[in-house]
Amino acid sequence: MRRRFLLAAPALLATPAGAAEDQLTRLMHALAAVPSRRAVFTEQRSLPELDVPLSAEGTLAWTAPTTLEKHTTTPFEERIAVTGGRLLYERPDRGISQEISLDEQPEIQALVEAIRGTLAGDLAALRRHYRVAFQGQAESDWRMILLPLASRLREAVQRVLLSGQGATVTGVDTEGNGNVTHMRIRPV
Repeated sequence: MRRRFLLAAPALLATPAGAAEDQLTRLMHALAAVPSRRAVFTEQRSLPELDVPLSAEGTLAWTAPTTLEKHTTTPFEERIAVTGGRLLYERPDRGISQEISLDEQPEIQALVEAIRGTLAGDLAALRRHYRVAFQGQAESDWRMILLPLASRLREAVQRVLLSGQGATVTGVDTEGNGNVTHMRIRPV
C-alpha cells in the first residue's frame, strides 16, 4: 500500500495543468455546497519502530465553515475537535483535556486546514499551506495531493493524499518521518 501511495505523487503532478485546475475548481464548488456531513472511519498507522500497524476507528463530523471533529472509539477513546481557531484534544482514559490556539501552532493549523479546507471547498486556504495537485474527475473518482510549502511542516508531513468520489472524501493518507497513515472514510 505504501509503495502505491509514494508512486501516486509523480502521476498527480504530471496531470495537464488546465484540465486539472478546471476539475479541481469544480470539485471545490461541489464540496463547498455541503453544509455538514457525518462519517465513520477506519485508520491504519504504520510506524517504523513497530512491526504491526496500529488500527483505530470512530466517527468524523463536519459543519461548515470551520467545525471539525474526529472521535476515536476503538482501541481507546480520543476526541479532537476544531472550532474556528481553537483545537480541543481529549483523552478521557488518561484524564487529558487540552485546548490550543491554531494561530500559536502553525504546523497543526496546516494539518487541520488540509482536511477543513478540503471539506469547505476552500482552495485558497489549501494553497496558503500546500502545493495542490489534482487528478481525476470532480464528479467521480479523484485524488488530490498536498505538498507542504513550509519547511517546518515538511519535517512532520511530506505529503497528504486525499481521495474521493464527487463531493465525498473517502480517504486521507499522510506520510512523514517514516510514519504512514491510511484513513478510509464512509459517509453515514
